[in-house]
Amino acid sequence: MSESLNFAVLGSGNGGRAFCGQIAAKGYPVIMYEPLEETADYLKLREEKQMLLSGDISVGGNLRGVTMDMKEAVGDADVIYVVVPSFAHPPILSKMIPYLRDGQHVIIVPGNYGGFLLKKMMDDAGSRAQISISGTATLPYACRISHFNTVMIYKKKFQLKIATSPSEASQTVIDITNDVFDGHIKFIAGSNLLAIDLDNVNYTLHPFPLLLNYGDIEKNPDTFRHYMDGVTPLISHQMKKMDDERLSIGKALGLDLTSTMDQLKMYYGQNEAQTYYEYVNSDESPYKDIVGHNVRSRYITEDVPCLHVPAIELAHLAGIKAPVAELCVKLCSMLHDVDYVSEGTTLARLGLGGKSVSEIVAMA
Repeated sequence: MSESLNFAVLGSGNGGRAFCGQIAAKGYPVIMYEPLEETADYLKLREEKQMLLSGDISVGGNLRGVTMDMKEAVGDADVIYVVVPSFAHPPILSKMIPYLRDGQHVIIVPGNYGGFLLKKMMDDAGSRAQISISGTATLPYACRISHFNTVMIYKKKFQLKIATSPSEASQTVIDITNDVFDGHIKFIAGSNLLAIDLDNVNYTLHPFPLLLNYGDIEKNPDTFRHYMDGVTPLISHQMKKMDDERLSIGKALGLDLTSTMDQLKMYYGQNEAQTYYEYVNSDESPYKDIVGHNVRSRYITEDVPCLHVPAIELAHLAGIKAPVAELCVKLCSMLHDVDYVSEGTTLARLGLGGKSVSEIVAMA
């Protein structure tokens, strides 16, 4: 169904390159946008215009182009996948907005409140483009770049939620994305953008295994395995407390969120595991070979300010406390000598300051 559509992928990291390979494998025209600098990888990709996936998904194809020119990337794109870390949303979106036009679909992977931010930035810029804005709960696979034109897919997810605003465009976006990922990953409808943002499993899986193994990671940053070494039975128990609190925040907002354990089983396969420790050590786990996250990795510098900070503010707005998340943010701020609250994704930065819970949910 996507034969007549042009695609753009904004981002050249693990996920961005993987998306390019996935789209190219279907034979669809796709341009990869490099947001940072002319690296050696960028120059090779611009010349060869090919992207491959290996591992759990083994496909590949030719790219329409590789560019650092935003107009070239999105000017005639019908579908735009934004696949960058949360902290890259503001500069990427600001460059994209002038070239948006009616009928385009912008899909932010993962959402991480980028949908709300895009709406605010479009309003601030005076953009009246009638587009759909979608977000996913996370990336569709655990992956790493293994060569300039190759991404190793450690393990794909079986299913992944995606939500769209306005909701009338939801089925169209799902159909397009399922066509691109046909035979590999199935995308299903999430309730709304806010639920998708709060359902990111990184909220639960990333901070505590790092914080509670801080010394070992500081000594062995290149070999420490975040999941296999970092998730112990006791740490797994604390992760469960954090996830239970996240679910409580969702309930206070009137949202039916999915537990991280249920999401893991939906993503990677059902088993009898009852704890995160049991799951990451199971045959279904995608995490056994993931190493190299130091004490200042994105597991803290992205996830804490961009996932925990807005969740805490939403909890307070709904009239409940979030002591586990608040402790996490305070500890990370102290260890990194950074005020992650003031530098984080606050409701005010998303254009949601002063709004009620019902107003925010209506915007999602």
